[in-house]
This record gives sequence, structure tokens and C-alpha cells, in this order.
Amino acid sequence: MKVWLSLPFLPADGLRRLTLAAEEAGVTGVALSDHPCVPIGFSSPYPYGGGKPAVLPPEAELPDPLVAAAGLAGAAAGLRFMTAVLIAPLRHPVLLAKQVATVSAMSGGRFDLGVGVGWLREEFEALGQADFDRRGSVLNEMLPLLRRLWTGKPVAHDGDHFCFEAVAVNPAPRAAVPIFVGGTSNVALRRCAAFGDGWVGANHSVEELTGIVARLAEARAEAGTQDRPFEIRTGIRGTVTRARMAALRELGVDSFLLAPWQIGERRESIHDLPVHDIAGALPELVELIRTA
Repeated sequence: MKVWLSLPFLPADGLRRLTLAAEEAGVTGVALSDHPCVPIGFSSPYPYGGGKPAVLPPEAELPDPLVAAAGLAGAAAGLRFMTAVLIAPLRHPVLLAKQVATVSAMSGGRFDLGVGVGWLREEFEALGQADFDRRGSVLNEMLPLLRRLWTGKPVAHDGDHFCFEAVAVNPAPRAAVPIFVGGTSNVALRRCAAFGDGWVGANHSVEELTGIVARLAEARAEAGTQDRPFEIRTGIRGTVTRARMAALRELGVDSFLLAPWQIGERRESIHDLPVHDIAGALPELVELIRTA
């Protein structure tokens, strides 16, 4: 399996230091998370914590992943970058197309767009996107529209959620930007099968991933996309062991998203990461994942 380092929410200096450590350790790429803001006192349930609440303190530093990817790509020329995941329905598709195309240009085509619908209702409300319950429909409309906008040719659109006269977005990406779609519901997996070049997962157990991969295969067969090139990138909940990595390989996982708190000293919070000791521990763990 390929290895990606998943860097959730870190100050800019921490992102840069761990990105350079990842390049030195020979990982394939770095995955960046997204939250434009932290609503104070939110009550939305967190779907990926194994029953634990989300840890998003107001003072957490949450660099914008697209801006960060463009900057980090210049510092680490040997890495790819992706969002895992960008909450796409919080953005207008024309603006998002422009931002992603720019990151692709600045990185020399080393950027993959990972998208999801988000889970934090209060964040949608804070940004004026009050129709939280239709965010899946919004994303379904956005994904093919993004590909059209990335041609650099004039695009007009009249849809359920977006309507605009002909516009052109340039620079157009020189090569297609791969789109990875997140989510574990049947609706999300059908979306991934229809529109995605791959699926991106979060903190799942191996048992959960077994069911997800099976349902994803069914969705791709129903969509008639089972013969199209496709990649599965995911992390796991819990520690990294050779047995777990071997199980992921058997499931057909192509890339493992390694979280910083799975390296070196374990911390309770993703905002208290052991930046200082990750560099030394990375190479051995990367080799374990690759050879499991």
C-alpha cells in the first residue's frame, strides 16, 4: 500500500515541519482537513469518532487546506496533496473550481480533490448555507459541474442549486484533477460510484471497512463504473499493526492515511500532536505499512 500522512488541524509551522518529515520518510502525499470555522457551543454529532464527540476547540488553528496545499507543494516537490475532505457544499462551484485549478497549477498537477458533505450543521448556518439537509444534492450537482468548469471553456449552468450565465475559469488544469468522494451512507457511496475517481475514508475499524468496501463495489456495479480506474484511500481507528495493514491490503485498500496520533507518543486530542517526535518514528512505520 501507498502511505499518505493525514494532517488534520495544525498551526502552519507544524504543517510545514511534518510535511517535510513525510517527504523525507518517503510517503506518497499529505492529506489536509477542512473546517472554515468552529461554531461556539455546537451540538451536531460527530459521525467518525466511534461514539466520541468531536474535539474542535474554538482556539484550534485550522489553516485553509487549499491555501495550505499550494504553499506546501512548493516546499515539498516530491509529494502529492489532497483534501480529506473539503466540505464542498460550503463553497460556490465557480469559486471552488478556480481555487482547485490554481492549486493544481501551482503544484504541477500534484493535487487531488477529496470532498464530502460535512456534518456540522452550525457551520453551514454560520456561513449562510442554511439548507444543511440538502447538502448531498448540492454536492451531486457540483461534481460534474466542476469537471466542466475545469475545461477552461465557457460554461453556463441552470440547476436546482446554482444558476449562472456563461463563465470561463482559467488556468484550466493541464491534467484531470482526481476527485475522491467521502462518506459511508449508501447515498454517499452511490455518489462516489457515479462521480468519483476514488473513495476516501476516515477513522473506521477494519470490520466497518469490510462492509463499506463491499457496499462500494455494489454501488459501482449498479452505476456501471466498476471497470473504471478507482482507488481507495482510508485510515483506521486505533493503532497501526502489521495484521491490520495486511487486512486492509486484502480488502483492496490502495493507500493508507496515517494519522499523527498513531505515531510515537499517543495523545488524547488531535490538537496536541507530538510534532517533535514524529519525524524519527515515521520511516519505520511507513515501511511496516508498505510491506504488510
